[in-house]
Amino acid sequence: MLPEFIVRARAAPVSPKVFRASVGQGRGIEYLADILKAGLLLSQGHRIDSTVHLVLEKSLDYSRVVTVDGSVLGTLAGLQEVHLLDAIAEALEYSVGLNKNERVVDTRGLAVSTTSFEHWVKLKAEEKSAFVLRPDGDDIRSIELPDDAVFILSDHTPMPKKTFKSMARQGVKSVSVGSYMLHTSHCIAVILNEMDRR
Repeated sequence: MLPEFIVRARAAPVSPKVFRASVGQGRGIEYLADILKAGLLLSQGHRIDSTVHLVLEKSLDYSRVVTVDGSVLGTLAGLQEVHLLDAIAEALEYSVGLNKNERVVDTRGLAVSTTSFEHWVKLKAEEKSAFVLRPDGDDIRSIELPDDAVFILSDHTPMPKKTFKSMARQGVKSVSVGSYMLHTSHCIAVILNEMDRR
């Protein structure tokens, strides 16, 4: 099982300084820590077969895709929210000054790419089966899920409707985890549980 999760964070700043200053200011930055916990952490250790891509879009130059791959993740200072958010900010520091479509990896294995959400989704959809979470999508229990499926979500900020049309043209299918709108981190936990049990 090698699932990937692409989470679009439209209001999340790519500047390390602004990112840190936004924590606790009601901008939803803390959701990113919850998403990493759901996608990677276990009671004892972390998943080595799961990858989370956080696409931070509030930028003066390029969006940043912060990739946390469980198979290469090194040691973090801690697993609490403050440590996870600090790890993201430190990874962003590595990306300062990068040109478009460049990539850098920090000492713990966190990678940062300067590319757009749309381009990242396109790349992944060309490689693997991709699914976007939508309330009106096919029930996740009724479809075949490849072990290396890619799931696309947004944080607390909804995606524009035109984004869904663009993804549909790229072959991205809609999937639902139930009739209730859940937090992104909860959706990821449900998806991983479904895949773990198959």
